[in-house]
Amino acid sequence: MNFELTEEQVMLRSLARKFAEQEMFPKLKEYERQRKVNYDLIKKMGELGLIGTNIPQEYGGGGLDYTSAAIIWEQLSWASWTQTLTSLGHNIVTGTILTKVASQEQRRNYLPPMCKGELIMAIGVVEPNAGSDAAAVETTARLDGDQWVINGTKNFISAGGIADIVLTLVQTDRSQGTRGMALIAIDKGAPGFSSAAVEMVGNRAGDIANLAFTDCRVPKENLIGEIGRGLQNGLIGIDVARLFVAAGAIGMAQSCLDACIKYTKERHQFGKPIASFQLVQEAIARMAAETEAVRLLVYYAGELKTKELPHAKELSSAKWLATELAVRVSAEAIRLHGAYGCTDDFGVEHHYRDAALGTILGGTTEMHKLIIGRELLGINAMV
Repeated sequence: MNFELTEEQVMLRSLARKFAEQEMFPKLKEYERQRKVNYDLIKKMGELGLIGTNIPQEYGGGGLDYTSAAIIWEQLSWASWTQTLTSLGHNIVTGTILTKVASQEQRRNYLPPMCKGELIMAIGVVEPNAGSDAAAVETTARLDGDQWVINGTKNFISAGGIADIVLTLVQTDRSQGTRGMALIAIDKGAPGFSSAAVEMVGNRAGDIANLAFTDCRVPKENLIGEIGRGLQNGLIGIDVARLFVAAGAIGMAQSCLDACIKYTKERHQFGKPIASFQLVQEAIARMAAETEAVRLLVYYAGELKTKELPHAKELSSAKWLATELAVRVSAEAIRLHGAYGCTDDFGVEHHYRDAALGTILGGTTEMHKLIIGRELLGINAMV
């Protein structure tokens, strides 16, 4: 058992942190106030190889193990989890799915430009009546000659409004249940495809949208993988998303901790820095101890995933604990900063807003508790 990072991982951590400090954080306030996506970040991340970190090198990716990828996602989220999600989160999910189940032609068409930041691909699963219960998808796809005709809606899709292509979970035959499900790539310009932006409490420099398909037609060859494997193939990407979200949550927690250490040493009350107060030190000590402990769990889940060992319990534990930790630490950071913490002049309030979404994306906290229970007890509470 080795708790030390490799030389390559240390280098990647340094590269990602430098990018976060120099390219992301300085302009974050500007883009958040305007509620705009920083497209330059996506281009620069592509140039540095930060987007397709876990995609095989033969398709333009970094070919990194999942722990190394998680280290990068953590450091980028130190500056902004929203910008990290919008710049590469969606491509992590779709890229993983394409790598595992797409045809060789589809991989070569989609993955290289995606890894360069030239192509944005989102994943469309969630619907008004299908969230945690992904098997309840109602969006339909009917084969008409050499085209799929798609009708339905998707809700709260990350990068749904800016994506060039959306991998969409559809139902081809409702009588077959999950065996009728499929993933179909739908181009942004396809007739009958529309999107509407969704404003949320956080995600101000990001993009989340609701999608609608009205007799939307796409070529038959846009099917990704096999009919009947749509849900399983979608879960391949969601599994990676859980590691991404967990790593991002640790990045937010660490960023808040760093900000609190700096601020409490500079802020004076009653003639001395508030960092000298016992309750302030207790709060910071707890933030640091919990962040370090959960970080190791996130890295461990990445290690198990890299080795293709069973990891459902560990990954669900990491995702649950990391995202709830980000909520607690960011809230504590607001309190330690006082009224200043509620302004965007200090780097904690945007983490406070963004952290809530992390507890939902990739499966709610409650769903992950049920997964852990199933793995420990051998009983599926969701059936």
